[in-house]
Amino acid sequence: MRTLFITHHYLTSNGGGSFASRAYINAFAALSDEMTLLYPVKDGEDVFDGINPGIELVSVPNDATIVRKTVNLLTGKVHRYDNVAPAYIRSGRFDTVVFDTSVVSFRLIGVAKKCGLRTIVLHHNFQYEYFRDNTSGFLKYITLFWCRIYEGEAVRRADLNLTLTPDDAESLKKNYNAPDAEFRVIGTFEYDSRPFLKLSEDKARVSRFVITGNLGSMQTEYSLIPWLKDYYPVFRETLPEASLVIAGYRPGNAIIQLCDNLGIELIQSPESLDPVLAQADGYICPTCLGSGLKLRIMDGFRWGMPVVSHVVSARGYEKFVEDGFLFSYCDRETFRDALTQLRNRTFSRNEINAEFNSVFSFSAGTERLKTILIARNS
Repeated sequence: MRTLFITHHYLTSNGGGSFASRAYINAFAALSDEMTLLYPVKDGEDVFDGINPGIELVSVPNDATIVRKTVNLLTGKVHRYDNVAPAYIRSGRFDTVVFDTSVVSFRLIGVAKKCGLRTIVLHHNFQYEYFRDNTSGFLKYITLFWCRIYEGEAVRRADLNLTLTPDDAESLKKNYNAPDAEFRVIGTFEYDSRPFLKLSEDKARVSRFVITGNLGSMQTEYSLIPWLKDYYPVFRETLPEASLVIAGYRPGNAIIQLCDNLGIELIQSPESLDPVLAQADGYICPTCLGSGLKLRIMDGFRWGMPVVSHVVSARGYEKFVEDGFLFSYCDRETFRDALTQLRNRTFSRNEINAEFNSVFSFSAGTERLKTILIARNS
């Protein structure tokens, strides 16, 4: 397989999309005879250190002013690759083009189809829903207008659509009237073969809970502020001896004030979340909107913790629900039930971590991708 991979994400970012993209890039590289990566840059060579050394790297800057970027969005120039990617697609060097998110496939997937290349689109979520839940202001409606066009085109024209969860695949098929579109669930995974964590073997009851994430995002604020008001009293009532720490980047004043009023320890913008996660033994994910896979839950499982999650964030983690490591809820009563189940059990951190590695390690993810590509070619 000779692969041209075009990504939408800044690869040194700490965001979930960048984390997933790094994994997909390295996995496709491991399965390709040769691969070229077109990737966006802001200042200099903005690419992550752990990239597969066999990849040919092509950085693509965007020097447009804010005004020009706004005009581009209004007219449907939604990515920076219009003047770069067609030459690579038509070069005859590649047999496969991977578009990392549907946005970068816009007006390029047709070029690839005309050249007879296999087209694969990686959908990190149901993008329209993501923008609806995470964008505000006038540009939100322009963004949603173009999103519906390019996401629909990608779903209907791609030879293969890859999603993080089954729910995303169903949403994309339904919303773009594409029942016959080819979909496979790839999930996400680590982007390199990092050493497995060495955790305590002791089975223990859960008493030290943690919530982490980008505390300044619209999605997190929308979910966490009501959770602190409506669900934290249930937490205190059900587990009076338990503690809770909230840690993450750029919390707004409302979250800061609520944590202060409720006596919750808030760690603002830590250099690393690892020390916080290492000291906890239970993870809570209150995010109640959006699509895709909530990568913060992976952090809980990586550190050997059982997880209590809103049902929206539990999507994609069905295996962990079956194994009794994830407890989902949809209202205060089911939240109380989840905490009660947790209170009556003990957990082995290494057992949960081993399950995490079986699903989310780089080798597990690359093997899933290999199986999907072989089945698609057979």
